[in-house]
Amino acid sequence: MIQQVKKKIGLWTLVSLGVGSIIGSGIFALPAAMGAVAGPGLILAILLAGIIAIFLALPYAELGAAFPLEGGPYAFPRLSMGNLTGFLMGWGFFLYLFIGTAGIINIFVLYSGFYIPGLVIGSTLTPLGITIAVLFLWIFTIINIFGVQWGGLYSVITTIGKLIPMVIFGFVGFMFFQGGNFVPFMPFGFTGVTLAVTLFFWSYTGFEAIVVPTGEVKNPSKTIPLAMILTLLITIVVYMLIAIAFVGMINWDGVHLSFKGWKEMTLLSSPLSDVSKALGLMWLAVVVSIGAIIGTGGSGGGWVLIQGRMPYAMAKDRLFWNSMSKVHPKYGTPVNSLIFSSFLTTIVLIAIPNFPSVALVATVTVLVPYAAAILSVPILRKVQPKAERPFKLPFVMTFSIIGFILATYLFYWGTWPWTLVGALLVLTGYPAFLFVKEKEADWKKSLWIPVYIMGIVLVSFLGDPKFMFNNFLPWSPLGYLTMPYDLVILAIFAIIIFTWAYKQNIKVRE
Repeated sequence: MIQQVKKKIGLWTLVSLGVGSIIGSGIFALPAAMGAVAGPGLILAILLAGIIAIFLALPYAELGAAFPLEGGPYAFPRLSMGNLTGFLMGWGFFLYLFIGTAGIINIFVLYSGFYIPGLVIGSTLTPLGITIAVLFLWIFTIINIFGVQWGGLYSVITTIGKLIPMVIFGFVGFMFFQGGNFVPFMPFGFTGVTLAVTLFFWSYTGFEAIVVPTGEVKNPSKTIPLAMILTLLITIVVYMLIAIAFVGMINWDGVHLSFKGWKEMTLLSSPLSDVSKALGLMWLAVVVSIGAIIGTGGSGGGWVLIQGRMPYAMAKDRLFWNSMSKVHPKYGTPVNSLIFSSFLTTIVLIAIPNFPSVALVATVTVLVPYAAAILSVPILRKVQPKAERPFKLPFVMTFSIIGFILATYLFYWGTWPWTLVGALLVLTGYPAFLFVKEKEADWKKSLWIPVYIMGIVLVSFLGDPKFMFNNFLPWSPLGYLTMPYDLVILAIFAIIIFTWAYKQNIKVRE
């Protein structure tokens, strides 16, 4: 008999979990890399990435409120498009979770190296650093095994602990504001801004954390949509405050860069601390470093909680190994699933102790589940019209198509060859399904997925060479489809796939 977890998560615990899962490594590590490709336009990139995140997140609010199912990012596509589609989306999301958790903990140790020598060399963990990373991973795991209320309390404490240093940095930064740093605003054009959007979107992933533990949320129909909206608003405001302060604070001589030498900003290892030290504000550099450690530690704990729910939710529906559905008899948590997920994260930490590599792969793998969730909204509106929906997307079809197109753009902007790597990882879900399935596969309902994924990969290969990062393959993008033609082709392609998948999945029910 499958046991049920306990409902103990309230609004502010859920908001803290959402904010804690989103605000972590990115805002501390990425401003320099974004500045190198976009200049002051990094501020616009953060805003655009936030707007895109809203389009990708709000469908989860409707779905989570109307269908309070455990493991939302997997459960909603399964409900709307069948077992195989649900499994593939759960597979892709699970890849993103345990790979992304490794990246978050990697950054946690990198910032800890500010105080403890020998943990890192450049941006790569040493054997000692890997040992510390694995140790903290299992500490986070044990905390979550003891109960979701302890994981939630940990999330609340660490969220507050990292937001305070960020707010201090923002307000102090405005006291040393240099308006000339914002001119010209887009020195590398809009292409540079889109590259920065791609880099920074990693910093917005994690909003789906709000719907993963839905089965443990009090009054989910009201709590989930409100928590989603509050989480996104808090995150966007904090990110914008930090970005504007960062650009305004830059003392080019102090950071040992040429005047407005934006392309040289990749030399800054800890950008927020570096610009603080350049102004003689060593105390602020220390505060920011502590905030970075708390922030990445908080995200690591939150992500461990979330990644452990995915195999549990899939096993409850008999689409994963049955042992993953077991919960601890005393603490009411999915102990086997938590241990299994953290074991996989341990492998990633040991095999790939480098943040940029894991971040790109994790981001690409999660965009397919995001697109499937968006598609699920109009399908379920059609096939389950009587379901109570406390929160409903406005202009649902238009909103969903726009969101689907934006998810397609982000997949493409994930850069070659990582578009190919992410696609192949997601598609390994097909053979994986053969090993764990206990239900019939709905092949026709899921046929759009490989066509969609490989279509984006093809455009990536034919597309703009600017969307390439650390290419380890012998082939590079051919440059036949440069901006804006690549975006036009992708928009048309996305609309065709959306229409096909929608009609295919409502036709079966009619």
